[in-house]
Parts: sequence; structure tokens; C-alpha cells
Amino acid sequence: AAAQAAVEAKACRLAASAQAAVKASEASQARRTAEAEVRRQAAAVQAAVDAETRCLAACAEAQETQAEECRLAAATQTAVRAEARLVASAQAAVKASEVRRQTAVAQAATEAERRRLVAAAQVALEAERRHLAAAAQAAVSAETRRPAAAA
Repeated sequence: AAAQAAVEAKACRLAASAQAAVKASEASQARRTAEAEVRRQAAAVQAAVDAETRCLAACAEAQETQAEECRLAAATQTAVRAEARLVASAQAAVKASEVRRQTAVAQAATEAERRRLVAAAQVALEAERRHLAAAAQAAVSAETRRPAAAA
């Protein structure tokens, strides 16, 4: 019975550990998803910047009368790049914040589940202890009555 209680306690600890690993894996997956989205958006912004750069190169080769348009395009490109950097930074911050939030939620859930499992294990162990104590008491009583009956 003591061995069974030890096995049950170990099973509870293993279950809690497995659930914690699942929660950590989910948080890790959410972080990887957020990072992939940030990389995808950064690549799209870079592609737009590269296209704008090619456009500016074509403008530079145009006639002198288009020089003012090229200067305006350069100023626009600078503004677009600055805005793209701001957008990318903001998106990265939002994604990182979401990953932190999801990690905190997963950790809280894991801790709550661990507490629940520990409480359940303690209740089960106490019930088993009571059962064993009652069985031992019954055996002692039976053993005490046996010599009296023999006499």
C-alpha cells in the first residue's frame, strides 16, 4: 500500500510535469508564430523599399526636367522607410507583448493545475492513510480477541 501511494504520488508529479511541458510548448509555439509574422512583414516592407529604390534609380536616369520629381521621390522614400521602420518596431513590440502575455497565462494555468494535482494527491494520500490505519486497527483488534477466545 505504501508502494502504491508512492507510485500514485509519482504519477501525479509526472502528470503535472507533462502538463507544464505542454503549456511551455504552447507558449514557445506562439512566440515562434509571432516571430515568423514579424519576419514576413519585414520582408514585405523590404521588398517595397527595394522597389522604391529601383524606381529612384530610373528617375535618376531620366531627363533633367524630372530632377525635381526624383528629389520628391527620394524624400517620399525616406518617409516611407521611416514609417516602415516604425510600423515594424510597433508590430514587433505587439508580438513580443502577446508572447509574454501568453507565457504568463500558460505559467499561471500550469501553476494552478500543479496546485490542484498536489491537493488531489494529498487528499488521496490522506484517504489511503486512514484506510491503512483502520485496517491495522481492525487487525490489532482481531489479534487481541483471538487469545481471549482461545482461553
